[in-house]
Amino acid sequence: MTSKTAGKLLFFSLVWKAILAVSFATFLASAAIVMFGEITLEKNYEQERVRVRNSYRQILSGIIERVQNERVDIGWLIPAMTDETTSTKNALDVIKNQLDRNWFKIEVESDIESAFLFNRQGNMIGSWGNTLYEGQFSEWLEYVISKEEPFDNILCQQTCIHFHAAPFLFRGEFIGIFIFGIDLSDIVLQMKNITGSSVGIVNLPDISQNNATSDLALWNANIVALTDANKNKRLLSELSKEHSLAQTKQSVFFGFENRQYEILGLPLNGHNKTLLILIEDITQGLADIKKATDLYAISGLLSFVLSGSVLLFLLLSPTRRLKSLITALPLISQKNYSDAKKFLPCKRRKLFFKDEIDDLEDTAHEFITTLKYLDEQVNQRTQKLSLQTLELQAEKNFIDTILNTAQVMIITIDSKGLISSANKFTETLTSYSEQELLGKQFINLMIDQRARLLVRTSIDLLLKTHKGTQHRESAILSMGGNELYISWYFSPLLLDEGKTDESNKILVVGLDLTERRKYENQLTWLAEHDPLTGLYNRRKFETELVHALAMAVRYDHNSALIFFDIDQFKYVNDSSGHHIGDELLIKVAEKLRATTRKTDVVARFGGDEFIILLPEVTQKEAEEFVQKLCNDLKTVHISVGEELHTVSVSAGLIVFPEQSCTSQDLLATADLAMYRAKQGGRGGWRLASQEDINRLEIKTRVNWKTKIDKGLAENRFVLYFQPIMKISDRSVSHYECLLRMKDDDGSIIPPAMFVPVAEQMGLILQLDQRVLELAFKEQASLLKAGKKIKLAINLSGEMLSAPNAFELISHLLREFDLDASHFIFEVTETQAVTNLQAAHDFITQINRIGGSFALDDFGSGFSSMNYLKQLPVSYLKIDGAFVKNILDNQVDQLFVKAINSIGHGMGIKTIAEFVENDSIFEKLYELQIDYAQGYGIAKPLPSPDYDFYQSQTH
Repeated sequence: MTSKTAGKLLFFSLVWKAILAVSFATFLASAAIVMFGEITLEKNYEQERVRVRNSYRQILSGIIERVQNERVDIGWLIPAMTDETTSTKNALDVIKNQLDRNWFKIEVESDIESAFLFNRQGNMIGSWGNTLYEGQFSEWLEYVISKEEPFDNILCQQTCIHFHAAPFLFRGEFIGIFIFGIDLSDIVLQMKNITGSSVGIVNLPDISQNNATSDLALWNANIVALTDANKNKRLLSELSKEHSLAQTKQSVFFGFENRQYEILGLPLNGHNKTLLILIEDITQGLADIKKATDLYAISGLLSFVLSGSVLLFLLLSPTRRLKSLITALPLISQKNYSDAKKFLPCKRRKLFFKDEIDDLEDTAHEFITTLKYLDEQVNQRTQKLSLQTLELQAEKNFIDTILNTAQVMIITIDSKGLISSANKFTETLTSYSEQELLGKQFINLMIDQRARLLVRTSIDLLLKTHKGTQHRESAILSMGGNELYISWYFSPLLLDEGKTDESNKILVVGLDLTERRKYENQLTWLAEHDPLTGLYNRRKFETELVHALAMAVRYDHNSALIFFDIDQFKYVNDSSGHHIGDELLIKVAEKLRATTRKTDVVARFGGDEFIILLPEVTQKEAEEFVQKLCNDLKTVHISVGEELHTVSVSAGLIVFPEQSCTSQDLLATADLAMYRAKQGGRGGWRLASQEDINRLEIKTRVNWKTKIDKGLAENRFVLYFQPIMKISDRSVSHYECLLRMKDDDGSIIPPAMFVPVAEQMGLILQLDQRVLELAFKEQASLLKAGKKIKLAINLSGEMLSAPNAFELISHLLREFDLDASHFIFEVTETQAVTNLQAAHDFITQINRIGGSFALDDFGSGFSSMNYLKQLPVSYLKIDGAFVKNILDNQVDQLFVKAINSIGHGMGIKTIAEFVENDSIFEKLYELQIDYAQGYGIAKPLPSPDYDFYQSQTH
């Protein structure tokens, strides 16, 4: 059957295979050379073009620089236009009259094409020559007036003019500004003479202009100047159909009328609306590249033909001998050894050299002899070996598939608990080799003794019952000392039912849960710790305090609570920056760790406030400790340049338990004692007296906490909505949500009454969540009614640093089927800068899903202005303290103007708060503030008055 099948196949000589193989290799090599040559030529040509383009840019820069250097500065005329009788008050009028009388002479004797004279307020005193561009100087004037330094720019419409705006002094006083312009038309001819290319100037007119008659309609551009205008205008028109004007800045290759051109657009002096267009004919250069590539191809073809011919000549004789061997081999396979020898030459000694075919012929003779001897033995063992091979291969494939493809630990252990096999993944994960694992007690991999006992119990149970599956989890150590957390599954592996229990094994499958456990531990740590200092946070401390109070009451022993903050910490932030303040807080935390006992509980309560719980101490021990604490913290300092910031603290101490005092009462009393210490002089401490414990304000604070809890439970919190008006057109597109609480009698309680208590009592996050829920519910109702407005929601500093804040907002968006773009989230400047990294991460996450952020009360901490660039916000709400007195206070007006300029420079909208009347509104309009909010527009209302403002707008 095999012979018949082989006979039907077409014969293809080895000679031709070799020739084809070598020829193909030669062809590939030649093709590679051709391709490499072509690529090299093209790369060299492109590098040359890059060099040429760079030289063109340098030439243009040189020409413009020469124009600037050679221009005549009209400022030299000023001394000649005035005399000793000229006063500062009438100096500008004198200069204007002199220019009126001498303009024709100046225009003839200099290259000045037009001139303008302005006073120091930016009002034009006079103009001479071409006044086409005088309406475009406002930004220049603001720059020169504010900086008192010159300003250059290029403007193009019918022609291109280089303008130079320069301030000038009269008797040492800045009194006005000259702006004069020089026609740049000669640049086109200079560039053409230097480069030999066609040159033109293309200008993008202002959007406000009627562009229907543009020279290049698709680019919406006008041609100011162009050499070879008839041909090149058609070329540029065709180019605009396939490429944008912006693409010419990087150069564009374009075919036109059977020629190839490179078009390069160079901005005039960085002016992106006006481009100098260079049109260079590169047809000959491309033709040279093609000619060189063709020569490479011809050389490769000749190499291909020559190599094939030489190989054919060399292989004819060896292939004839191989053909004889090929004829003999089938006869050998048929055990027809005598006929096979007829096609083999007789074994003889070679005179000079042997080659591979000689060795093959000799081997064939030896092969025939050996085969005769082995035939009998092979026939006897073939069947047996075939069966064994199949069995072994099947078993090997099964084991290899399970052990080496599964990404889980697979281990077998014997009845003594010793490891008998382990897969590759086990070796990879533990860094132990299989040889190191074999014979090792499996339970010795576990770190914890209790885990070893549980695993040993599970193994013994399986060896006894031979059924079921056991599951355990434990930590193990890799060879490198890394702790791995593994989930184990144990099941019996019965290899031979006829043998004793000692021969049975346990199959162990381990799932690596290390990364998941690390993530869970990290989340747990973040929920209980302050990320800056690593100390406990407020939430964790309050839990520990409740437990410590219960233990103190139960076992009748005293404990102490110390509440302190850093004196003048705000000065450190304001003078040296919040990053220095953060470093100081970290050093304080390190000192606290070194000063306190292991049993003490230390936490950062917020900002610069810290609290310490001293369990099982007497009052005397607590007093000694707080005094030592105040002294030790004085050694903490940080240097910023030549300034040294040292630490002093004011602390409040309370010893508990006290009758009828809850944990919140203790916190409030310790806080009060701290402020009493601060009032008595910073850097000391005060023991809370019985009078402090029974003070009305403590009880009031606790009562307010009860009210807040009740309000949350009974849904007494409601939102009021205050419109935020766009100043330019008096439209309202979003409202700020303001939280209120209903009292028992139905009256409305303002947030100032309960928000500070919520912050002190740890309830602020619950209020944040309630505000989000109410705002999202209101927005869903507004959208259902067809009202498309945004709602601004205030968030606390606690929410900024809460690890689940973004997850909470995402969940509520899904629950109410809302898009984040319907909301603006607000935080105060102080909260954002205090939690800078957390604020940056949270704002970035909100922006990524389409929401936006506003920075509230901006300007109240003006030293943090440099942190604004780290916070990707969309709105700045200018602190109302600057706005409400803006009409009477020049300093406040300057602050508002500065904040607005910074915001607009960073692409951020500005909102002015405390807009209480029309006069303030008009002043904000003059300062170009974007939005206004305040009682002068509308008071907060129970629901957005959407229809009213829509009708007002229309």
